[in-house]
Amino acid sequence: MAAVFHLLTGTSASVVLSLVSIALAARSLGPQDYGVLALILTLGQACERLLSFQSWQPIIRYGAPLDEIERRDDLRSLYKYGLALDCAGSSAAWAMASLLAILGHFVLNISWPHVALALLFMVSLLFNFNGTATAVFRLSDRFRVYARLQIITSLARLLASGLAFYAGAGLLGWILVWLLTQILGSMLNILVSIAILHRRGLRRIWSARLRGITARFPDIWRFTWGANVSLTIWSSAQQLDTLVVGWLVDPAAAGMYQLTKKVSRVVQQVGSQVEAVVYPDLSRMWAAGQRSKFIGLILRMELVLASFGGLCCVGAFLLGHYAISATAGAKFVAAAPLLTVQIFAVSLTISGAASRAGLLSMGLQPAVLRTVLASTLAFYLMVAPLIELFGAMGANIAQVMFGMIWLGGLSLALRRGLKQARPAPAPALAVADA
Repeated sequence: MAAVFHLLTGTSASVVLSLVSIALAARSLGPQDYGVLALILTLGQACERLLSFQSWQPIIRYGAPLDEIERRDDLRSLYKYGLALDCAGSSAAWAMASLLAILGHFVLNISWPHVALALLFMVSLLFNFNGTATAVFRLSDRFRVYARLQIITSLARLLASGLAFYAGAGLLGWILVWLLTQILGSMLNILVSIAILHRRGLRRIWSARLRGITARFPDIWRFTWGANVSLTIWSSAQQLDTLVVGWLVDPAAAGMYQLTKKVSRVVQQVGSQVEAVVYPDLSRMWAAGQRSKFIGLILRMELVLASFGGLCCVGAFLLGHYAISATAGAKFVAAAPLLTVQIFAVSLTISGAASRAGLLSMGLQPAVLRTVLASTLAFYLMVAPLIELFGAMGANIAQVMFGMIWLGGLSLALRRGLKQARPAPAPALAVADA
């Protein structure tokens, strides 16, 4: 629970600071220009989530049971594998985001100045090595360090946002704020994580051998692709909705919708960080055959997340109007009802975070994939008609449907998996032939 506390406090402080930066940008730019900024940021984040390989998942899945002394060379290879995935994913995300920005001019008549701003921001995607860094922090129990780095990055963004606000910066200035601070955050994460590995005796990661890694870690490629595909599909519904609102309505509506998503990120990050803490522990428990502890930890975390989500929904309903008016300004007050429904949708999705971590620990990523497919299919079938009927609120209603199917599917899959499976040694414990 101490690790959860460190992550939650760090994440909460970071998100609050980020929200102040967003409020300054909204007040400075107004609904229309802020909507353009929101669409550019969302395009970059969407490509990052959709094309990154989520390298932290295979590193934790196969690295958590390993002894750092006896299997040091295998751990070095595992971290190099993660860095290679990060390089490939960041390059693919940059290329795809840049291509889509250019196509936007020809397909959606986006002006060349706005395309140029988008291309400038997409450079930040090339520096994304956060997957491997995340695995290092989680496996070494350096949650306090990770929390501090988040706060440092958010403070730097807030300082830059304050300067941009008082200077009356336009879109270019605010793009530079997000570009430079995102690069700063990524570089801090990877440099500090490398320093942690060095102190633990894991040096010369890039010189580790990748040859034979599938023999040392059976099914690692299957796990990597399975976990990545499920998270990619899941992220598509969470990232592309803002772009759909901008396409079917207008940038101003997309800006208001994205503003509520940024606020609801406080709730979403709680689920992500709880999963970050319990995933390594659940992997070890399942590998060690500790079935009762495994189930107990999942139940406790699910109860905490559901309670937290419920409190946030009540708070948004009672105080959302005043909070938006006081931060982003009166021009964005119309986003208050969107905020309440958005937080309810996010509360549903985070309530399944521990179950998802449990299924991955059991090696049941196909069950997660099936649940993601069902949730995302329902979202995509309904999001456009709902937006046509209710405007930006339609996207929130589609997210509620996604969350209900997601939570129900994960719960059923975990229950079925526990009935059918028995703990067995994790495949990461297999020793490769020389």
